[in-house]
Amino acid sequence: MPSEIVSLKIGGLAWKGWEDVTITRAVDAVSGSFEVALADRWSHDETVLPIAATMPVSILTRASDTPGAQADQLIRGYIDQAKPAFGATDHKIAISGRDASADLVDCAAVHKPGEWKNLTCSRLAEILAAPFGVAVRCEASEGAAIPVHKIEPGETAWECLERALRQRELLAMPDSRGGILINAIGTGRATTALVQGQNILSASADYDAKGRYSEYRVLAQNKGTDDEHGDAVAAVLGISRDETMGRYRPKVITGEAPKDKATAQRRADWENSVCAGRSASVEVTVQGWRQGDGTLWPLNAMCRAVIPYLFLDQDLMIGKVVHKLGSGGTTTTLTLRSPLAYAQEFEKHLKADKGGKGGGKGDLLTGAVELSKDEQARILAGQK
Repeated sequence: MPSEIVSLKIGGLAWKGWEDVTITRAVDAVSGSFEVALADRWSHDETVLPIAATMPVSILTRASDTPGAQADQLIRGYIDQAKPAFGATDHKIAISGRDASADLVDCAAVHKPGEWKNLTCSRLAEILAAPFGVAVRCEASEGAAIPVHKIEPGETAWECLERALRQRELLAMPDSRGGILINAIGTGRATTALVQGQNILSASADYDAKGRYSEYRVLAQNKGTDDEHGDAVAAVLGISRDETMGRYRPKVITGEAPKDKATAQRRADWENSVCAGRSASVEVTVQGWRQGDGTLWPLNAMCRAVIPYLFLDQDLMIGKVVHKLGSGGTTTTLTLRSPLAYAQEFEKHLKADKGGKGGGKGDLLTGAVELSKDEQARILAGQK
């Protein structure tokens, strides 16, 4: 597996004295982040490194076995924090920061007018990002324009945009060039599978059932009509059960917008499925930053994971990618979850691969529990 040739530019100057670099991108963070440890190899006496917070940073990489190939950009942004330090024999500085799109996360949305009508999510993103010089790209079908959308007092540009994205079940993620990429959940596919005994250095799973319940009850009311009135609209009930939970753990949801019986049922099923999806995640570390075809490991892509030790053999979504290069070698750590975990609006029809109530085959915990029972029986019987 070839290493990476990483180029680091700070304030337009190329730096070669860095020791460690970490690049993080996630589907639920609109900007990528970086951490770099630099060794001062050209300062003397009390001279400090010419690096400070707010300076522009660009990080690119290319595979060392393809000289002349175009480099892949990973970060275009700014230093948030700089920490210089020195010892008896060396001077060092640690810097960290984020893509340029981070300004949307930190800063208020200031626009006149602060209300728009019949606007698509991508157009709204362009308007909100324009003052910060951040580019927007959309690769998803956006659906209908949003009838009315306005800035809430005191909210950031990202909070304003995120509210609109949730209505259309879209994600905004870093595009590796300082801009924003709007896309649907689980778009694309990794070209390399993650297989125990082949390309996995280490892996771990987190099965957490604290936020999961045996029964989800949606209690709602609806507006009366000539055809429906009385108890039929005053006490609307939707119930969804999660058979994976083996004990009584009810959750009641009330106080939301008016719902009819069918909508209340979809709301209960949605809550069930999302809680199932969020109850488990898998973290896998592989050698290098690239897949078998030479491309970087993709964000928001489906990937086959075959990890018997974790009771896992299914497609999962890459929700987070962390590239590291330093004394520990060149590695990538991928966080995998069911696409269920990122569902945003219960009104959307549940996708077939979600498996229906209780999460079905998209539910990592269900698979782990079932396989664990088989494994326990086999071990107790003295079988190998």
